[in-house]
Amino acid sequence: MADPAHGGPRPRPRSSWRRLPPVARRLPAPLRTALVAGLVALLLAGAAAWWFQRYAYDAVYRESVQRATELSLRLADRAATGWKDDPPGPSDGPFVQVDPTGRILTGAGGALDLADLPALLPPPPPGPPPGRTVGQPLDDTVRIGGTDERSGAPFHLPDGTLRPVTGGYPDAADHIAHTEAHYLAHRTLTVVATPVRAPAGHCTGFAAAVVTEPDGTCRSTLYVLVPPYVAAYVADTLTVPLAVGVPVAALLVAATAWAAARRTLRPVEAIRREVAVITAGSLDRRVPVPEGRDAIRALARTTNATLDRLEDAVERQARFTADAAHELRSPLAALRYHLETALDHPGAADPTDTLAEALTATRRLHALSDDLLLLARPEPPAPRSLVDLTGLAAELVLEYAHLGRQVTLADAPAQAAVRGDGPELHRLLRNLLDNAVRHARTAVTVTVTVTVPVTGSGSGAGPTAAVTVHNDGTTLTPEECETVFARFTRLDEARGRDAGGSGLGLAIARSLAHRHRGTLTARPADPPPGTVFELRLPVVTTADGTAPPA
Repeated sequence: MADPAHGGPRPRPRSSWRRLPPVARRLPAPLRTALVAGLVALLLAGAAAWWFQRYAYDAVYRESVQRATELSLRLADRAATGWKDDPPGPSDGPFVQVDPTGRILTGAGGALDLADLPALLPPPPPGPPPGRTVGQPLDDTVRIGGTDERSGAPFHLPDGTLRPVTGGYPDAADHIAHTEAHYLAHRTLTVVATPVRAPAGHCTGFAAAVVTEPDGTCRSTLYVLVPPYVAAYVADTLTVPLAVGVPVAALLVAATAWAAARRTLRPVEAIRREVAVITAGSLDRRVPVPEGRDAIRALARTTNATLDRLEDAVERQARFTADAAHELRSPLAALRYHLETALDHPGAADPTDTLAEALTATRRLHALSDDLLLLARPEPPAPRSLVDLTGLAAELVLEYAHLGRQVTLADAPAQAAVRGDGPELHRLLRNLLDNAVRHARTAVTVTVTVTVPVTGSGSGAGPTAAVTVHNDGTTLTPEECETVFARFTRLDEARGRDAGGSGLGLAIARSLAHRHRGTLTARPADPPPGTVFELRLPVVTTADGTAPPA
C-alpha cells in the first residue's frame, strides 16, 4: 500500500504485543496478565487514595470553615459589648478586629504576629442592618504573608529556629501564639469576616482608640482565620494506611489475576497435552471440551472438528492410495506381460499387435493418472464465467448420436446460465453420459429444467438448473445410489475391466458438482427400469428474473 504523502510504501502498524519489551514477551501469559493487572490496580488505587485523601482534607476543612463562622458570630456578639464582660483570650483562636481605618483593635492567637495582616485581608462586608449589632458573616480566601518578628525574638534560638513550646512560664501564651503565626504564614487561608457595630457607650476597652460615628456608635470588622492544621492532621493520618494499603491491594489484584489466568488457561493446557500425544496412529483421540461457553470451548470444538477432518482425510488417503495401487497394478502388469512376451519370444509375437496392446495399456494408465490428479487437486477459486447448460448438454448429445449411441435430449429450456468453469462442467456431463451409455440397455435420455422457488415460500433458495440423465439399464437400490459415487466403485463385477471403467468417473463428477456449489445425486427410475442421475446447480438471473446471455 502506497503512502499518499511520500509515494512510498506505507509502514504496517505494529501490534501492541510487538510494542512490549522482549523480556515481557518471553514471560508466561499468567504472569504477564498478573503484571498488567497489578500495574493497573496500582495506578487506579493510587489515584483513588489521592482523591480520598484530598476529599477528607476538603471535608474537614469545610467543617472547620463552618465552625469558624459560628465562632465569628459568637465573637462578634462579645465585640459588640466592647469585650467588657468577656475579653478575648488565647482559646478564641486566630482572629483580629479591624476598624474602618485598617487598625487592629484587638485579636488573639497567631493572627496578631502576622506582618501587615490588615492590608492583606479582604474588604469588609456591608455593615449590620439597622437595629442590629452584628451583620452577616462572609468568607473569602487570602494569601498570608510573613510573621512580625519585632516581638518574637525571645521565641527563637540563636540559629533562627523556633524554640520548643513549653508551659509554666509567663510568656507561654505569647510563645504559642507566635508559633501559630509561623504555621499560618505563607499559606492561602479562608477568612470569615463579620461586621460589628458597637452601640454608644460600648466603644471602650480596645487596645487602640476607636473611631466613633456621629451617633456615638463604632464600626469594625472581625476576621477569623481558619487554620488548616486540623484538616492536614486528618489527611496525614491517612497517609500511612493508604501508602501501605495501595501496594497491598495491587498485589492482591495481581495474585488474583495470576490465579484466574492459570485457571482460565488450564483447559488450553489440557488441549495442548492431548494434541501433543496425537499421532498418525491415534487420530481417533479428541481434546477435552470445557463446560464454559467461551472462546476456549470454541477452540476445543474447532480442534476436534479439525481432528475429525484430519482423521477422515488420512483414512481417505489410505484407502485412495490402496485403491490407486490396486488399479494401477493391472494395466502395469498387462503392459509388462506384453513387453516381456515380445522380448522372450521375438518370433512368436507380432510387433504391431504388441505395440498396440502396450499403447492401449499406456493410454489406460494415462487416463487413470489424469483422474487421480483431478481428484487430488485442491478446491479452486469461485468460478466466474457463465456457462449455458442447455447448449452444453445439446452439444454432448449430438456428439454421442454421431457415435451411434442412443442418446436423446428430451426437454430443455432455451438456455440455463450457470456460473462456473466450462471445461470442468463439460467433463462432469461427459462422465455422466459415459456412465449412462455403459450401463444402458437401449437408450439414454437427457433433460434440462430450471426451477424457480415460489415467492414468499421462505425457503431462501434461488433458482436452480437440473440436468437429469436416465439410462434404462439395471435399477440401483437406494444404498447403491450413494455407493456409486465412491472412488474405484464397480457395481457390475461381471463386466470386463475395460468395459466397466476405472470407477472414478462418478466420483469426479460429484467432486466437480460440489466445486460449483451444486449437488449430484442418483435415484431409481420411476417407473422402472433404470437409474436417474440428477445434477443441480444455481442459475444466474438478472434483476428482472431472466437469465443473462451465456
